[in-house]
Amino acid sequence: MNVATGPFLNSSAARQRGMSLLFAIMTLVVLALAGLALVRSVDVGALIVGNLAFKQDATAASSVVTAEAIAALDQRRIEGKLDADEVVAGYYASSLDNLDPTGASTTASNKMAIVDWLGDGNCAYAAAGSFSSCLQAKLGTPVRGSTVRWVITRLCKSAAVQSPTNPCTKPASSSPTTASARGFLTAGGRITGVSSSAYYRILVRTEGVRNTVSFTETLLHF
Repeated sequence: MNVATGPFLNSSAARQRGMSLLFAIMTLVVLALAGLALVRSVDVGALIVGNLAFKQDATAASSVVTAEAIAALDQRRIEGKLDADEVVAGYYASSLDNLDPTGASTTASNKMAIVDWLGDGNCAYAAAGSFSSCLQAKLGTPVRGSTVRWVITRLCKSAAVQSPTNPCTKPASSSPTTASARGFLTAGGRITGVSSSAYYRILVRTEGVRNTVSFTETLLHF
């Protein structure tokens, strides 16, 4: 019996080698795509972690400048300068209820006061005609290369001496006999008496590495 050989077997083997090459190419493509996806995932993860680190650093820097602003406010209290605005110091003796701290909410149809956080004198970061007024901020001491500015507002109706016609937001009143229940404590942990000081609002904007921006708000009274 003769068995046919030659072209038939050669063509079959060629087709098998062709299919093997095709599967090999497909496998390489899949592996390449998987590798690319892994690299992108690692890059994105590193970018997110880096951004979070920069954000935390900016927030930490703002806490340092908040302490600086508190010291400046305390000096103002000692000098008896709490009842009037001092724009160059970033101090406003009224609550500024219509203030948009970040400048993100004011619109042409609902104009609000915003802060000149960039120090250009005209709040150019907001669209012209979209805000009612541009408030000056105080430039704080740079922290690790960050640019920090603050604004302090006294939570009173207007910039004037506190009075029945110019009420201020204050802590809940208490007598010496109920101070313990109210929880008014000094830095040393001792209970104090009645506090009649108005609340003060300290707004701090920090611009750090890679234009990372952080806003913080602190309320305090003396």
